[in-house]
Amino acid sequence: MDYKTLIAQSKHNAAIEAEEMNLVALLRPRVFLDGNKWCVLYGENIMDGVAGFGDSPILAVYDFNQAWRRKVPANNQGNRTNPRSG
Repeated sequence: MDYKTLIAQSKHNAAIEAEEMNLVALLRPRVFLDGNKWCVLYGENIMDGVAGFGDSPILAVYDFNQAWRRKVPANNQGNRTNPRSG
């Protein structure tokens, strides 16, 4: 791999990393240790909010971002109230 390719790949990786952090920077969820895993939590608690877990804070952020984008299964829609809507 030549130098230009390495630089381009490094810039691309930095852009991806920045994009992963944008949602966390915007929402400012709580980040804390929960047992032996890091937790990123937006909301009152894990059941009613959105949470991600990982062995490191950044891995918890990646999991949080996936959870944020995950659709609610059809059989669960309407079963929970949104704690941020009232």
